[in-house]
Amino acid sequence: MDIENPKIEFCSKHNKTCLKFTFHGKLLVEDSRKAVDIWKKAFESKANEKIILIWDCLKMSGYDPGSRNEWQNAIKVMKNQIDSIWLITNSNLIKVGATVIGIVTSLKINVVNSEDKIILS
Repeated sequence: MDIENPKIEFCSKHNKTCLKFTFHGKLLVEDSRKAVDIWKKAFESKANEKIILIWDCLKMSGYDPGSRNEWQNAIKVMKNQIDSIWLITNSNLIKVGATVIGIVTSLKINVVNSEDKIILS
C-alpha cells in the first residue's frame, strides 16, 4: 500500500489476516491522515472479516499529538472490524500513547517487544 510512514501491508500470522503498520521516525499528523485513509480502504476490501492490527513501532521515535487523535478516531469508526491490536515497542512514550488510545476506545492493546512474541488464538 502506497505510503512511506507507516508502511502498511496485509500479512498472515497463524492463518489469520493481519494488517501490519511499520513505523519509523516521527509520525506526523499528515502521515496519520493518509495512513487512516489506506487503513479504511484495506478494511473495506475485507468487509466481512475481523482483522488483527499489528503496529510495529520499534523504529518509531515519537509522534505528533494530533497523530494519536487521528488513530483513536479511526479505531472508533472501525472498531467492529478489529479482532485485536498488537503493539511492538520498547518505548515508554509509545506505550503511554497506546494506553490512552486503549482507554478512549475501550480496546485492549497487547504490548510486546518483538513480533515473534505475538500470540494469536
